[in-house]
Amino acid sequence: MFCQTTPLGSSCLDLWREKNDRLVRQAKVAQNSGLTLRRQQLAQDALEGLRGLLHSLQGLPAAVPVLPLELTVTCNFIILRASLAQGFTEDQAQDIQRGLEREWSL
Repeated sequence: MFCQTTPLGSSCLDLWREKNDRLVRQAKVAQNSGLTLRRQQLAQDALEGLRGLLHSLQGLPAAVPVLPLELTVTCNFIILRASLAQGFTEDQAQDIQRGLEREWSL
């Protein structure tokens, strides 16, 4: 992603926030889609997008300006993943633990 190689600024946060919002809208469209194969593909694409965004954010040093967005993306990723799995798994519990440990390290 473009912002990974530039100093952290509001423009990067705005781009990442917009990407998060776009992926959440995509996941909502997937929920309302009548075609199960199309629904599954849209949701899976949104999940992969959130995973990539989360990795980008977690690749940065933990910093207060990024914290609210990182928590939002973490929550969106876990919620969509649980929805697709139709349940809550041990991996998801570990995702939550990793996210919280990173946030508390500030």
